[in-house]
Amino acid sequence: MLPMFLASACWGRGSKTPDEAKARLVAAVTARDPARLWGALDLDTQWSWMTVHRAGRESYDVTLSNLPEGQQRERMIRRFAPAATSENAAALFAKSLSPELWPSLAAQLAAAGDRAPVVNAAGNQAEIVWPAGRLLFRKTSKASFGWGFAGLAAEADALKRTASTDLEALRTNAADYERAAARGLR
Repeated sequence: MLPMFLASACWGRGSKTPDEAKARLVAAVTARDPARLWGALDLDTQWSWMTVHRAGRESYDVTLSNLPEGQQRERMIRRFAPAATSENAAALFAKSLSPELWPSLAAQLAAAGDRAPVVNAAGNQAEIVWPAGRLLFRKTSKASFGWGFAGLAAEADALKRTASTDLEALRTNAADYERAAARGLR
């Protein structure tokens, strides 16, 4: 019974409605609190950051254990260090936030005003639209999570693709280095 409770508590972070998701976003931006902003994100965006964190940590480990010492290795260690030194994806997300994000989100929320998000026909997206922009919220298919802010999803997805591609390339290169070392060519 306890594991089920813990699992539901862990994933029960989303908002029940798009209006609640907007309120969570407003609270996070007003406080300029990365942890609250993480909690206001939609599940897909969070999962993208979880992939970035995992791939970055593994890339860091592969780099340390397989690449020969030199400038390239040092550059890659610096590149993957934020993920390797972050406790979890939320901490990596917080480290990665640019200072410009807060005023940008504040301006978007001010432009949206007190408008409520309008839910699409499928019931899985809601948005607030004004002439110069929009705020997007998504609902996951996991009922226990609910709604979250999806305005950072495209950037998170691009980072996820890059991190995954980097990891695959490093795995391939590591295998090549191991084969070379086995033949005494390293």
